Amino acid sequence: MHFLAALRELPISLILTSLALVSKAIPVQSSELTPDNFNDSTAKGLWFIEFYSPYCGHCREFAPTWKQLVEEAAHTTPSVKLAQVNCAVHGDLCNEKGVPGYPTLRMYHDGKDLEKFTGHRELPALHAFIKRHADAFAPKTPPPPAANPNGEVLELTDATFATNLAKGPMFVKFFAPWCGHCKKLAPVWRQLAKHMKGKLNVAEVNCDDHSALCKANNVQGYPTLIYLTSGGLRSEYNGGRKLEQLKTFAEKASSAALRPIKTEELDGLIKENEVVYLLIHSSSDKHILETVGRVGTVLLGSPPLVTSSDPSLLTRFSVPETSTWALIAFKDHDPETPSSVFHERAASSDEAEAIKTWLLTHRLPTTTELTQDTFQNVMNAPQAPLVVIAAYGPATKDKIAERVRELGNKWRARTKGSGLTPVKAREVVLTWMDAEKWKAWMKSMYAIADAGTETELDDVRVVIADHKRLVYYDQDTTDSRLKLTSSASLFAAVEAAAAGTLAYKHSENIVERFARYLNHKMVSLETYVVTHPWRAVFFVVMAFVAMFMGLRRLLADEAPGEYRKVDRLD
Repeated sequence: MHFLAALRELPISLILTSLALVSKAIPVQSSELTPDNFNDSTAKGLWFIEFYSPYCGHCREFAPTWKQLVEEAAHTTPSVKLAQVNCAVHGDLCNEKGVPGYPTLRMYHDGKDLEKFTGHRELPALHAFIKRHADAFAPKTPPPPAANPNGEVLELTDATFATNLAKGPMFVKFFAPWCGHCKKLAPVWRQLAKHMKGKLNVAEVNCDDHSALCKANNVQGYPTLIYLTSGGLRSEYNGGRKLEQLKTFAEKASSAALRPIKTEELDGLIKENEVVYLLIHSSSDKHILETVGRVGTVLLGSPPLVTSSDPSLLTRFSVPETSTWALIAFKDHDPETPSSVFHERAASSDEAEAIKTWLLTHRLPTTTELTQDTFQNVMNAPQAPLVVIAAYGPATKDKIAERVRELGNKWRARTKGSGLTPVKAREVVLTWMDAEKWKAWMKSMYAIADAGTETELDDVRVVIADHKRLVYYDQDTTDSRLKLTSSASLFAAVEAAAAGTLAYKHSENIVERFARYLNHKMVSLETYVVTHPWRAVFFVVMAFVAMFMGLRRLLADEAPGEYRKVDRLD
């Protein structure tokens, strides 16, 4: 009674304020630990615990951040449990744990106090702290079995293909026994398998015996050489088939995706390579190293992907302070102006897939020569770049290559280093190509005949190719011929092509386009039938039913009475 009487004497504003202060700091979506359950709860696994008081101003300010941290950590680091201890209610427990003030944030593992969080109470720093401990106690994955232990070619079948692919990457030859080129390659393939012993599985598939397997891998001719991984990477090899060329490719493809470097080595590496990727990371962040190392295999060793834990590089390349790691792309031997920066806070929820897409998008240099070795990587790149092609002859190669590089520098300056068009963000690659060696191809694809005989840059034949669509542009926005000597009109044409406002020409004739259209529709139909077999059966049955009902009605309408005498009087 005395308590109630005293309570009635208090000003109503004081009561409401006290209730508001308490309610504002109530734990949200995280466990509340007490002396009864603290030891049992934290006895197993990682626990990140906030010791707080509802009367503490800093705790009230931190409450929204804690709530968001709980929600996000449930997805990013589910192995770490987040909880709170109300020290206003459980003061003895907080004293026992040596809590000096509020809020105090501590990480526990199997009941032991690991570390007190001492940074700024902001989401990026909190996530980094939690992730560091989650990675440190993550279960270790067993090492994969040694590749190609005997140095022999694996003979794959429908039954063994998936099993062997699950063990690690494979370099596979799809062949037919009657194929002359396949017979010539066979001894070289055996030598390659011997050379790659312990490094990479080298295999082959007989397409006469396993036609379905070859069809599933989109084999169009023999021999077809494809590098495959269990993660879904598929890269068709289109380079030379001499042993040294195959060795070079296999060595690069099977080498470790990441290579640590010293800070002073960076500029020299960029000067030596057309494209370089740099991962800047915290020395304690194993997670990002494992993630980039895993998805970096899609590059097949080119361009080089190097790492550094020097924090000064984050400042040098203007990476946001809230990011604990960043991927930076350098192109055209320029160590000062990155073509793209991808950092932690820009990553989506599917971090690995976002990194993979970024790596594939920026792997091409701004300028390069189109050769047999570079053609597939440039023209059939997954990001479908617009490719400017200048045809050169023996007397003009050096002059044209120098001019194309100058244009590449201007294009990068125009796009502030990104190399992307302002509309639709299409990547642009400027190239030069041997008009004599590729004479027939240039004539059939771009109607370029007798190129390579020019002596002046103004006369060089130039086209902009959109190879994915099999169309090209040979005129600028004023309907004049494209010229290397006019960067303004050439860049305006490139931007208009990307925006879809420039008139184009087809590389195929109308019969070829119609055949490709029909083939595309048939492939789509086949895909639908395979994906939805029961729906396909239903539609076929319904079509037969409709045909049957239609024929039945048609026959019923043809009354036999019209062929006989009816209603006659005689």
